[in-house]
Amino acid sequence: MTGNLRKNLTGYGFVLPWLMGLTFFIAYPFFAAGYFSFCDFPPMKGPMFIGGDNYVELLSDPIFHRTLGVTTMFAAVAIPLGVLLAMSLALFLNAKIHGQAIYRVVFYLPHLVPTVVVAVLWMWIFNPEAGLLNLVLRYLFAVADGWTGLFFDIDRLAGGTGSLTPRAGLLLLALVPALLAWGPLARKIHRPESRARPVLATVAVVAIVLAALAIVGALLYRFAPGDMKKIHSPGWLTDGDPFPAGVPFAPSWALWGIIIMSMWGIGQMAVIYLAKLQDVPVELYEAAEIDGAGWWRKTISVTIPMISPVILFNVVMSIIGAFQVFAAPYIMTQGGPENKTRFVAMFVYDQAFQYHRVGYASAVAAVLFLIIVALTLVAFRLSKRHVHYSAR
Repeated sequence: MTGNLRKNLTGYGFVLPWLMGLTFFIAYPFFAAGYFSFCDFPPMKGPMFIGGDNYVELLSDPIFHRTLGVTTMFAAVAIPLGVLLAMSLALFLNAKIHGQAIYRVVFYLPHLVPTVVVAVLWMWIFNPEAGLLNLVLRYLFAVADGWTGLFFDIDRLAGGTGSLTPRAGLLLLALVPALLAWGPLARKIHRPESRARPVLATVAVVAIVLAALAIVGALLYRFAPGDMKKIHSPGWLTDGDPFPAGVPFAPSWALWGIIIMSMWGIGQMAVIYLAKLQDVPVELYEAAEIDGAGWWRKTISVTIPMISPVILFNVVMSIIGAFQVFAAPYIMTQGGPENKTRFVAMFVYDQAFQYHRVGYASAVAAVLFLIIVALTLVAFRLSKRHVHYSAR
């Protein structure tokens, strides 16, 4: 046996376990499911070829259409929200602050918790009576309603009667500090060397934010009284009504609960962003500062273009994960209420293991696979002009 042959056999020996796993646990199930999708496969019997009947049935199956709509709605909300929150968290973890390493570990730890444990934990958090989330919402909205009630008659607004401003004239008092800080009377105080400028600017921002909160609260009570009533103590995981109620195709309250719970694991995505953020050349930030760029301009013009390959990677992985959600909603809602949280993966499971329609379940899985591939290709197509690789 020659030396080269011995080396090749040794290499193949090390690779063989992986090849066997790939063949028996991935490749064979994949191609077998593709074949079964064209078959009727009842329990305790062999597959019987029926052509494209399973796919024809999919076209007229209302439950499949609903599950596909729920999955698409979840992906449309959870993917951009998760990417945005993870990027914001990564920017925070990349800042030079005390205890930076501790923060990184703390935000990554939730990703290590098993899905079943997370689902049970969030079931308690979403409990309408004793849940932590509703308890916090009650206190927050008590304070918000008290502040809005200083300027508006909440009861009349919620009843749809009266104008928006029964006592809104008092709201002008909150804008007086802003007028003093930015109005024409304060031009002399606005000089850069003035010590009063930062104080007045802070007071002005706080005043404008408080005034805006009161106005937004009044508008919400006027145009969405039902939503405002429910949001004080939502029936998470049991309420199938859409939120916001007036928005077409809005997620249900139960689906919002699944979306919020899915943000639990964004620490992993944030760590990936963080690794790329630390590779951004410091010289680019220094050049931007010389050009007079602030924090926002540096983020838009330097940070995001430099980490765009990682953004694309996270978006693609999020697409794959969003269309394969199964364990958490299956434990928390079992697809209810009224199939408002029944995802396509849950539909596949029910068809295969509850109704014993393996062929039909394989057809649904094949369609789901094609949808994921199509969306991934769209993501790559749209990213060509926006993703920048430093090596090119």
